[in-house]
Amino acid sequence: MNVPVSLQPYLNQLTTSYGASTAQAALPAVDEGMFSDVLQAELAAGQRVISAEEIIAELDGSPEWHFPQQSVDRHLDDSNVTNGSTSGRAAHSTTEVLEKIDRMARSIGVDKNLVREVVRAESNFNPNAVSRAGAKGLMQLMDPTARAMNVRNAYNPDENLAGGTKYLKSLLDRYDGNVKVALAAYNAGPGRISRLGIDSDTELEERYDQLPQETQRYVEKIMNRLQSDRTS
Repeated sequence: MNVPVSLQPYLNQLTTSYGASTAQAALPAVDEGMFSDVLQAELAAGQRVISAEEIIAELDGSPEWHFPQQSVDRHLDDSNVTNGSTSGRAAHSTTEVLEKIDRMARSIGVDKNLVREVVRAESNFNPNAVSRAGAKGLMQLMDPTARAMNVRNAYNPDENLAGGTKYLKSLLDRYDGNVKVALAAYNAGPGRISRLGIDSDTELEERYDQLPQETQRYVEKIMNRLQSDRTS
């Protein structure tokens, strides 16, 4: 697998801490075809493409480019993000964040439980969360997505939730309400989902093993929690 030169230090760090095989598994395969969608969108918007990593993360899901802080097990569960510097950023309690999620979900027309579980999976309700790839805030928005959703400050909970929920709704609309596909696209990027020819939950299940393992875990985790919410 070819790893961008700028990411090599991270791979070296992982190799030192966890061994070569584990470190290699933490990085996704680099598909040169991934770049086109975001590249064209950035150019059309008059934006400067900052880095190859940002494009890869945008199309293939930023969690794949998050590196473990303490253990690989935590990386593979709910610790895809780290606490960003809180200097100049307001602190918000989980209760406040949950109330904001409920209001935003109602306003935009998305199931509040779905938005809540996406936020839990992305940032564990931390408005100041930031990934190694630069995904920010409650719904871990990459800069191109934030710009497309008119989010000026990704660390502002209201702006981040508005942008992330609108983006999630756009995916639900795109895939005719197929929640699993929308979640896979949110995590892995709609470009990869389109290249696999997936448009429905049935097709996703048929091609499940072709998705990144991180995306499989992401979808399963959120769907299991939603099912638990319904039965509790």
